[in-house]
Amino acid sequence: MKVKWTGFSILFLLIVGILCCTKESYAADAEQSGRPAGSGLSDIWKQKIANRYGSESENSSDKDSNETTQNPENAPIQLTADDIERMNDGDVTMLFSEEGYLTFLRGKYYEEKVTNVEEGIESLLGMAELLGLTRGAEFFGVYSETNQYGYTYYIYKQRYGELTLQNAVLKIVVDPKGYTAGLICSFTPNIGFAPKTQSSITPEGAEEIVKTRYPEYSFQFYPAAARQTSVTIDGIAYHAWAIFTNYPPEAGPLEGRGYLEHLIAFDGSYLTYMAVSSPEELVLGDNVQEELALSWFEGKMADTYTGTVTLHDGSRKEITVPVVRDSEGTYYLADAKRHILLTDYYIYKTQMQYQPFTSRENTGWSEHYLLTYESYIKVFDFFNSFGMTSVDGFGMPILILTDYCNDIGVPIDNACYLGQNAGWALFAASAVNDFGESIDVIAHEFTHGITSYTLAGDLYENEPGAVNEALSDILGNLCEMMMGETGDRQWLLAENSGRTIRSMSFPWLYRQPATVGGDFYQEMSDNPTLDDDFGGVHVNSSLVAHLAWQLCAQGMELQDAFCLWKEVINLLTPYSGFREVHHALVFAAEIMQMDVKWMGMIHMVCEQAGF
Repeated sequence: MKVKWTGFSILFLLIVGILCCTKESYAADAEQSGRPAGSGLSDIWKQKIANRYGSESENSSDKDSNETTQNPENAPIQLTADDIERMNDGDVTMLFSEEGYLTFLRGKYYEEKVTNVEEGIESLLGMAELLGLTRGAEFFGVYSETNQYGYTYYIYKQRYGELTLQNAVLKIVVDPKGYTAGLICSFTPNIGFAPKTQSSITPEGAEEIVKTRYPEYSFQFYPAAARQTSVTIDGIAYHAWAIFTNYPPEAGPLEGRGYLEHLIAFDGSYLTYMAVSSPEELVLGDNVQEELALSWFEGKMADTYTGTVTLHDGSRKEITVPVVRDSEGTYYLADAKRHILLTDYYIYKTQMQYQPFTSRENTGWSEHYLLTYESYIKVFDFFNSFGMTSVDGFGMPILILTDYCNDIGVPIDNACYLGQNAGWALFAASAVNDFGESIDVIAHEFTHGITSYTLAGDLYENEPGAVNEALSDILGNLCEMMMGETGDRQWLLAENSGRTIRSMSFPWLYRQPATVGGDFYQEMSDNPTLDDDFGGVHVNSSLVAHLAWQLCAQGMELQDAFCLWKEVINLLTPYSGFREVHHALVFAAEIMQMDVKWMGMIHMVCEQAGF
């Protein structure tokens, strides 16, 4: 069960306050408003912190950002790794960053129960030094989720001044009895108070900087999506303009994300770019736009279409899919129950508008659209049967954009998750391939939506990007096999489209590695770009995907495997790499109370892979 919190909670570590705003008002406007840090403080929480640290005024002066407290006699005792080891009688896993800060913990770290977001914040006060949270560290709660095994996850994101830090996420894991069982953290340590800086450039000026930096590319810009953000690069936090462009056609075949996010520092220096799935920020926990998107289905009457379609191999099959009818008798390729709608990609791309496909007689629908539509319905129902309603778990409506193409209408040979826009989860389908017939490809893209939301970010480069791609391959193939949509036992991807892309059982057949440093392994990049597949996110995805095949080859049931990897997603952040996957697998198996033999098997296959 997922819960969207009705209030967003913000922590100023050692100057602490809880914002009691509604989800809608905070999520919708806090980024732009620069709302004062202490507005709307909960009196109860404010008193609790005052009792612990002294008055708010005592602690709110702008001192050294590395100072941990002004009242050491009242401050909570800071735990060490040895303390946590003893607390768990040695049965604990801890991973640390290169700088020595805790990033992954399987084990208890707090003696009291944690039953809500405030208690989650309280539990972290003694972890400040291990996590690198100094005075001025600030974060807010996004949502909580309780899984089928009774474990609850509390998810927080970090802020830097008035802006949210990209991909900075902390998750607290609480066991069925209410006690902490672990945490996963990609917060930036030791950033302290953010300076009050104003940008010296406008978003238009930032666009010009992008054009000057890359004159060889004919970028399409999305000025309406430009926003101020914060980003950490090499441990340094920057306030920056996020400027969004398309993936330039000159860069070669498109693989993965459909957009680039260029980050321009407030002083006008070009910082970096990264591949992203959407030019719109995902505001976790906000449902205002989602409700507006859902309103499209109001007043539409449910109906069905039945007809015969031709598959890529020339065979024929009968198909029945939902349609809706409006009050004037016009039919749409849409599903009133699942809230899925098909529209034209080019109109969306060039005008940011939706043009649904219609018919006066409920006839003449494109066979290609029908096959893709049917596959998305099947995948939606499959994930829903495991408690994941749409990509966010709350039923976000889905927009399938057909005839995927570039700026001049030339088809793009790919399938993509395009992120979120105006409350819709967007997926692109091309007219020049038959991926719409492959459940594993559709489930792969659907999983990208789930991971973007559940990880609360998307660092699509090097190991984290390869992990992201692997999770989509794994759940995509398991979905297809469990649904009986393939006879494939080699865990191929897209085999039912007539064009296999990858093999999870024998990755080397498609020039992918089975071990770190082995044949076809692509070294991590210090500067991930379009030219190196952002550090080999597709090439090295096999390192994790191959693990899933190995576990099932050793006898793990498909349903157990699906639940295991689904749980792994909950135990990762946007920065998680191969070693985090190793220990997240063990943690997930423990949460599921799997036979201990699988713990040993997981360790074995991960160590053989080189992590």
